[in-house]
Amino acid sequence: MILQLQMVINESMRLYPPATVLPRMVFEDIELGDLHIPKGLSIWIPVLAIHHSEELWGEDANEFNPQRFASKSFTPGRFIPFATGPRNCVGQSFAIMEAKIILAMFISQFSFTISESYRHAPVVVLTIKPKYGVQVCLKPLDA
Repeated sequence: MILQLQMVINESMRLYPPATVLPRMVFEDIELGDLHIPKGLSIWIPVLAIHHSEELWGEDANEFNPQRFASKSFTPGRFIPFATGPRNCVGQSFAIMEAKIILAMFISQFSFTISESYRHAPVVVLTIKPKYGVQVCLKPLDA
């Protein structure tokens, strides 16, 4: 159950990452394949584009499919919701732990569905936000 919850959280963050781009400064000249990236250049890593790439994730890249994180073909380096390496998000572990606790408490007490009035309209600013909010219908499990 915990592994499945982690896969759902990962897939949610793949489709809607906490940050849509990661700004970085190049500190030394880098050769990346045929591309020369000079020292001092400011680059933006397009997390949202990487996470929705059909080349990296398959034809269903825009579909919610948590099972992709259980697949043997999953490559961790293409999943970067909190960045990676020495500059990854310091709050990553806390954020994941908090999400798991809240979701576990939530699903243990309620069944829920998305309201019929919900309109899926993600808006990209620095993060992704629902333009019209997310209306959820809750029903206590003991009822």
